[in-house]
Amino acid sequence: MSSNKDINDNEIRIINPDGGKKRRSYPRWLYYVIALATVAILAILFALLGNSDKGDNDQSDVLTVKQDSTTSGSATAVDTLSRRGYVDITDTIVGGKSFTILTPRDATAELHIGTDIVESGDVALAMQAADIRADNGGIVGAYVVKGNLVSKGEAKSGFCAIIDGNITIGVADATPLLEKAIESEGYFFRQYPLVVANQIVENKPKGRSLRKALAEWNGMMVVILSHECLTFYDFAQSLVDMGVNNAIYLVGSEAAGFAVDARGDRYDYGTEVPDASVSTNYIIWR
Repeated sequence: MSSNKDINDNEIRIINPDGGKKRRSYPRWLYYVIALATVAILAILFALLGNSDKGDNDQSDVLTVKQDSTTSGSATAVDTLSRRGYVDITDTIVGGKSFTILTPRDATAELHIGTDIVESGDVALAMQAADIRADNGGIVGAYVVKGNLVSKGEAKSGFCAIIDGNITIGVADATPLLEKAIESEGYFFRQYPLVVANQIVENKPKGRSLRKALAEWNGMMVVILSHECLTFYDFAQSLVDMGVNNAIYLVGSEAAGFAVDARGDRYDYGTEVPDASVSTNYIIWR
C-alpha cells in the first residue's frame, strides 16, 4: 500500500473499534481475589444477623440479679421463678474476730411461731427472735403476730416492730409501735438492745456465747452472726466497729436458723432441737 487511504483488491484492512487505543488487561488471579472477598463479606453479614436474633431470645430466659456494692457479690444470674427472695452472704473480720452478714433481698420480714418454718420452701432467711421462758416455756416479753398479742411483758427494753413490711428497731421501755403493730396487723417482739445510735448498750449477762443480732447497717436491715463465743459487750463493740447504727439481740448460741442464697443453696446455722418448745419463734424473710 502506498497510502493508508488506498487499498488494493488483494489486501485486507483491519479497523480497531477502540479508535486505536490499547485495551487494559488484568491478571486472572485478581478476579479470583475479588470473588472470594465478596463471598467472605456476605458470610460475615449473615453471621452477625444470626447472632443478634439469638441474643434477644436468650435474654427472655435468664434473669440477671444486680450485684450490690455493699455486699460480697454472692448474687449471680439465676432463675428465680421458684423463690422470690434470697440472701447475700458475706464473711468479714473485725478486730480479729470473724462474722457473717446476712442481707435479705427482694423479701419481706414477718414473725412466725413454730419450728415448721424450718422446712418451708419459700423462706429466704429465718432466725430465732424472742427468748423462751425456762419456767413455763412462754415467750419472753411482748410478742405480736399479725396483730395478735400472743405474749405480754417488758422484760427487755430492746424491740423490733414490723409494720407494713418496714422494720424498726430501738430501745424503749414503752413504745407506741406496739399498739401500732396490733392495729395494723403487724409484728412486734422484745430482745436485748446492743447498739443505739452507734453507741454500745450495756447488758447484765456477762457470759460468752455465739451471738446473733438484727442490725441496721449501711442503710439496710441485716442479720449478723459471730463465729466465736463473745460477751455481749465484745459483740456490741464489734458491731459498732463495723459501722452498725442500731442493733438488738437475736437468740444466740446454737439456736437454729438458715439462709438461702441467690443460687438456691441453703446454709444452716446452729442446731435444730427435736423437742423444741412450741413457743420457739422466728423472724423470717420471704
